[in-house]
Amino acid sequence: MIFFVNGTIGMGNSGVEHAEFYRGKVLDQAQLPYRYLFYRLNRDLQAPMRRWGLANEQVINMWEYFALGEDYLKHGAQKFYKHSTQLVIDSTNTHRKRDTYTESGLHVVDHMIKHPDKHKKSKILLVGSNHVEIFNRNTGQRMANFQFYDDQHRKVIIRNIHLYHQAGGEHLFFGNGMQLIRYFFERLNLAYNEKNIFMIDRGIDPEVALFPMHSDKVKIIDVIHADQLNNRKDPRYPLFNNYNEYLLTHLDGVDNVVTATEQQRQDMLIDFPGHDKQFVTIPVGGVRDDPQFDTTKQPHDPLRFITASRLAIEKHVAFIVKALVKLHDDDGVNLVFDIYGAGEEQKRIKQAIEDGHAGDYITLKGQSADLDTQYPKYDAYLSGSYSEGFGLTYIEALNAGLPIVTFNARFGAQELVTEGKNGFLADFNRTDADYSVNQLYLALKRLLAADYQQLRVNTLASIQRYQDHVIAADWRKLIDAL
Repeated sequence: MIFFVNGTIGMGNSGVEHAEFYRGKVLDQAQLPYRYLFYRLNRDLQAPMRRWGLANEQVINMWEYFALGEDYLKHGAQKFYKHSTQLVIDSTNTHRKRDTYTESGLHVVDHMIKHPDKHKKSKILLVGSNHVEIFNRNTGQRMANFQFYDDQHRKVIIRNIHLYHQAGGEHLFFGNGMQLIRYFFERLNLAYNEKNIFMIDRGIDPEVALFPMHSDKVKIIDVIHADQLNNRKDPRYPLFNNYNEYLLTHLDGVDNVVTATEQQRQDMLIDFPGHDKQFVTIPVGGVRDDPQFDTTKQPHDPLRFITASRLAIEKHVAFIVKALVKLHDDDGVNLVFDIYGAGEEQKRIKQAIEDGHAGDYITLKGQSADLDTQYPKYDAYLSGSYSEGFGLTYIEALNAGLPIVTFNARFGAQELVTEGKNGFLADFNRTDADYSVNQLYLALKRLLAADYQQLRVNTLASIQRYQDHVIAADWRKLIDAL
C-alpha cells in the first residue's frame, strides 16, 4: 500500500495538499493503491473530504483509528452522524469546555484554560485547549486522553497521552507525540502486512518516526514541495530550509527524494553529489491528456487577469495589485484582476486596493474549489511569489492557455515559464519592494506588446511533458523500482 503522509487537510489548503490530490488522480490512472494518511486531530475532517473529493475508504486519520478501532484502518468510518459543537461559557464570557461531535463518530472534549502568550509580550490572556478527551460515539467509551503543552521553543505540542481499549483491550501510555506517531505507523504496517510505501509530504515528526523503520518492507519517499535552501553563501555549509533539514541530514533513512522540477534536482546534487539515483524528478501537478484549447482566441476588453493562492506574505499579492494599478493609471490599460484565495494577508491586500483606488476593477473572490472552470475566462495568470517548488497554479493556468507573468524565481517559474514564449519573468529584490513592483509592471508591459495568439500556441507546446499519463508513468516506474 502507498500512504501519503500529511498532518491534515482543511477547506482551504496549500499547494502541498493539492499536490497530494493530483497524485491520487494519476495513481488511479496507473492503477496503484493508495491512502491519505493524516496524523493530526481534525474535529471536522469529513467536510474537507467532501469538498476535495476524497472517499471514506481512502482516508486514514490517526485519532479516528484510535477511537474507532482496527476495522477503521481498512474500511474507514462505518457509521455517520450529524456534526455539532456545544460550548460551556463562564460568567466572564470565557470558553471553558467545548464538545465536538464529529460525523465519523468521535466525541472530542476540549477543556479550555486562560494563559499568557509565551511567544510575545502581551497583557492579553489567550484561551486555548489544555486537556483533550476523545470518546467513541458508537460505544460511549473514552478512547484517548492527552494534554496540550505550549513549549517556549517548539510551540504547542502534545504530551501525556493515554489510549484506552486498544487492540486486545490494552491501556497504553505515551509521554510525547513522537512515540505515539511511531506506534501508529507500527500498527499500520501490521494491518497492511505487505510492502508499504510512505510518501512524506509534510512534517518532520513522521520523518523522525518512520526513518528508523526503513527496511525491505517499509519503503520511504520524501517529497520536497519548496526550495530546500535558505542560502549557499558558504558552499561547504549550505543553510537548508528548516522543514527539509532533518531529511537532508538523514538521507540514509529514505529510499528516494522527489523534486517537482529537474532544475531543483540538479541544484540538490550540488550539495549531494553521487545521489543521482536517490533524487528523482516527478512534477507534482499536470494537465489532462491531449490538452486542447483555442490558440486563436483574442484577449478580452477589459483585459482579464487572475491569481490564485493562499493569501500569505510570501505570495506578495499586494505587489501584483500595485503593479496593475500603475499599468491602469499610467498607461491607461483597461483591466480586471480577480484574486482567488484566503489567508492572513487579506487585510494588507485590501489596503493596497484601497490605496490604489482600484476597487472597481480589482476583486477579492475568496476560495474556489473549481478553478479549472475559471481559468478559461481570463487572459493571463499573475504571480508575485519569490519562490515556488513547482507552482501548481502555473500549470493549471498554462493548461487553460494563459501566459504567465511572475518573478524569475527558483524553481517552478524558471522551469515552467520561458521568457517571451509562454510568459514573462520579472527580476526582483527581496529587500526593495518598489523595485520588485516596477519589474513586475515592466513584465506586464512586455505581455501587452507580445503576439497574444503566438503566446497561446507556445503555451500549448510547453505543457506536453506534463500530461497526466506521462506523470502516471513516472510514478509507476519509481514504485516498481522499490
